[in-house]
Amino acid sequence: MLLLARVRRTILDRGLIPRGAGVVVGTSGGPDSTALLDVLGRLAAELDLRLVAVGVDHGLRDAAATELDLAAAHAARIRVPFERASVSVAPHGSVQAEARAARYAALRAVAESVGASHVAVGHTLDDQAETVVARILRGSGLRGLGGIDPARDDAVVRPLIDATRAEVLAYLAERSLPFVEDPSNRDARFERSRVRHEILPALVAEDAQAATHLAWLADEARAAHQALEALATVALADAMDGHGISVAVLRRSPEVVGLRALRRALGPDLGRAHLSVLSAWLQGQVDTAEVRLPGGRTARIASDRIIVTPLTRSGRDEEA
Repeated sequence: MLLLARVRRTILDRGLIPRGAGVVVGTSGGPDSTALLDVLGRLAAELDLRLVAVGVDHGLRDAAATELDLAAAHAARIRVPFERASVSVAPHGSVQAEARAARYAALRAVAESVGASHVAVGHTLDDQAETVVARILRGSGLRGLGGIDPARDDAVVRPLIDATRAEVLAYLAERSLPFVEDPSNRDARFERSRVRHEILPALVAEDAQAATHLAWLADEARAAHQALEALATVALADAMDGHGISVAVLRRSPEVVGLRALRRALGPDLGRAHLSVLSAWLQGQVDTAEVRLPGGRTARIASDRIIVTPLTRSGRDEEA
């Protein structure tokens, strides 16, 4: 079966899960997580994996409990232990973001309780492509273009990341596995739904391989981001001394590396206006000698050094 072989290759080539690992598999009864649980269940003996399936009820839809019953029945058929977790989602801000954060927290909590080292979730190549498109539309930089990380630092892994949604559906049909569809996936109020059903299909109409190309772009962007971050770490270590950050030392590196070093030193939430000033400093242009930073700080350049200080009381008053 194509999906089985693809997931095996993804796990091995990307080094997602070591042999002998305990893995919590997030499952909702939807198509992606149903296929993920089934495939991992079939690979468990070969890869020496200990699986626990976990369904999370966010309390947002009455049908969720019934959908998790379907997931529990599937887990029982393939002899994988199943646990059900309930979470509360605050009714403010982004409901989807709140639900996602609560879901991952619940999955990690179960993983800790059962001694599992990894959490597997069911994002596909199509999800990757949709994420890249959404971030491009928001004006993302290189880090954002990396999309969904197949293996996060917190041991969340995506074994389906190289498989298309069509391959998942074909597998489910071949195995006669029942699943449910979350109605929010077609709710045009959500950006994810609009990208999935309107924007990405338009791109695929231009090039049938558009989703695959976007997924490749994500892989390359992540690799480039990691390489640049490594260079920036070294550059920053060389540039910092007891008097501040040496601009002369940062200028020995390409500007993109110097800017990343400064972002690492000054905080990840710098805006484009901040970066514009810092870029000018690296180029030797000091039209603006001081810039206010997030978190109540200022950065100023003096004697070829960037010095960071807390914002003064009068400065706060002026800003207000």
